[in-house]
Amino acid sequence: MTKVLVVMLGCSVGGAMRYLITTYINKLGHFPYGTLTVNLVGCFLIGIISTLLTERFTGASQYLSLLLTVGFLGGLTTFSSFSNETMLLLKTGLVLQAIGNIALNTIGGLIAVWIGIILVRMIYS
Repeated sequence: MTKVLVVMLGCSVGGAMRYLITTYINKLGHFPYGTLTVNLVGCFLIGIISTLLTERFTGASQYLSLLLTVGFLGGLTTFSSFSNETMLLLKTGLVLQAIGNIALNTIGGLIAVWIGIILVRMIYS
């Protein structure tokens, strides 16, 4: 039960951060920049955190991993919002923006994780 509470705590903070970030950033235009931002930042952070926990701080608490990755980053990032916003772009005839949203979130997310991993390895090598 403690693990569930740790994940819930992380999710609540991550979800609140997602709300604040997307509310602010989505004012920039008619593209889901807020969701893109939290997804890319979340991917970058999970690259850093998972690499630190598995390669550098191997004795770190399992609770810390649950709090940060499953909880906080799970609450911060959002595949369902990304999917819904992509469908809304398609429904309104903004096909190129929908394709751009898919490409930026998926390819950008993979690149962000990779950069996070490389950054940690550069710092601790």
